[in-house]
Amino acid sequence: MYRIGFIGSGKMSAALMGAILRGRLTDAKNMICSDISPAQLDNVKKEYGVQIAADNAQVLDKSDFVVLGFKPQNFPQAVENLKNLVRPEQIVLSILAGVRIEKIRNYLPGRVIRVMPNTACLVGQMAAGFAAAPEVTAEDLETVQKILNCAGLALQVQEEDLDAVTGLSGSGPAFAAYLIQSFITAGVKAGLDKEVARKLTLQTFRGTACLLQQWNMSPEDLIQMVSSPRGTTVAGREILESSDVRQVIEQTVVQAKERSIELGR
Repeated sequence: MYRIGFIGSGKMSAALMGAILRGRLTDAKNMICSDISPAQLDNVKKEYGVQIAADNAQVLDKSDFVVLGFKPQNFPQAVENLKNLVRPEQIVLSILAGVRIEKIRNYLPGRVIRVMPNTACLVGQMAAGFAAAPEVTAEDLETVQKILNCAGLALQVQEEDLDAVTGLSGSGPAFAAYLIQSFITAGVKAGLDKEVARKLTLQTFRGTACLLQQWNMSPEDLIQMVSSPRGTTVAGREILESSDVRQVIEQTVVQAKERSIELGR
């Protein structure tokens, strides 16, 4: 079984812990974590039964894979004394938003892989992109893919594309939730009970995504399938298209991407 350590045990790290354990890639005896917050450590200990490290150095010592899961603003302070403790074969997985591989390697000269997950990791439905340093081997990547896929979908990209991943899927749950809230509000204004509108909206978004995936359809094909001439869908589409909603969404994702680039400088 893999020995996996976490430096930082917040919500995203805890979600990954749970996903990896459910995927049976390791067990709680082979998972160790540290955190500056005793409360966070108590939470993951109670929830998953993982081992608690005395400090970050012990996490490195007891792990083959080390996940950096603390707040990005705490880098490099959280790892500045660990440089000489990293073993050549050790894989460092970073989920620190905006912290580049080169910067991480200056402090942790292991085989660094940078991951951009999203909050759907909390329910095992993550959409993530990851990029690897040159010294990461094909075997390393295969193993990391298995680990990340326990939490959902993970796709390898070039590091320069991670800012776009951040804008699309990293920030995407918030943007999708904004649209969902708008649908719920519209349903209520149309006369529905709020809870009825909520349940119908959530199932509509879920069902649409499943249909596109399972039937391997393009969004345009699905639009045409639902759009009958002079029907209700066409009437609603006229408002969407005249309001240029597509351009607004494109600008939203690009703006988030640009902010990710700024944060990484």
